[in-house]
Amino acid sequence: MKKAVNALRTDTVSRNEIRDKADAIASSWVEDLRSPLEHRFKISPTTIAEMAEWMKRLHILSRPNNLKSSYLDLLSDVLKDFEDKFVLPIKQMATNVESILDLTKLVPNLPDPDESSYLREAIECAAAGHYRASIVLGWCCVIDRFQRKIQALGFDAFNRKSTSLKNQTSGKFKRWKKEFNIMTLSELQEVFDGDLIVVLEGMELLDGNQAERLSTCFQYRCHSAHPGQAPINDVHVVAFFNDITEIVLQNVKFKI
Repeated sequence: MKKAVNALRTDTVSRNEIRDKADAIASSWVEDLRSPLEHRFKISPTTIAEMAEWMKRLHILSRPNNLKSSYLDLLSDVLKDFEDKFVLPIKQMATNVESILDLTKLVPNLPDPDESSYLREAIECAAAGHYRASIVLGWCCVIDRFQRKIQALGFDAFNRKSTSLKNQTSGKFKRWKKEFNIMTLSELQEVFDGDLIVVLEGMELLDGNQAERLSTCFQYRCHSAHPGQAPINDVHVVAFFNDITEIVLQNVKFKI
């Protein structure tokens, strides 16, 4: 909705479809979302109260001919830190692994003892409070599995798919401009992590949602490996390890 409002060339919002969408979102908050977020997922009371006030304002804005700038200011407030406030806590509550200590449950399910040992070391870092180190080690497990899977399938399959994606003139990959001619594992190890995700999606080892979630995990890895202000807290670590194990390490498509 924010994109639609931002694209308007008028100072006021008079288009029925945008106003109807605003009203539907505000109504959905009251009728469907607030109660489970507040009681089941235990979202912060401050966050709930803040969002409730914004949804009241959005309902008022849905009336005819309110200012475009008012919509944009409100929607910017609503979307600020949205994932940290809502998505990550829900991802945490929706899994069997709900705390840092529970992460040890993930290790026995891995078939490779070396991989299990490496992941256990990553999780021990998290248990000791070294969250950034744990995420960097965990991501190394992902990339190692990616590389071993590609090697098992054959480098030619990876190379052909990269070329096929480059040649697409429409669809999701139309802006992809890279292709690879990998002959050895050493050459594969030089391929950027984000590029691996793109080609593996093209090879249908990942679907679009999985690729997007792994891109978020890769962002956590980058935030962890380089100094910055982005927080890495319990909820990020739990979500990270849940995602990498379910999408990659325990995914039958990545079985070696």
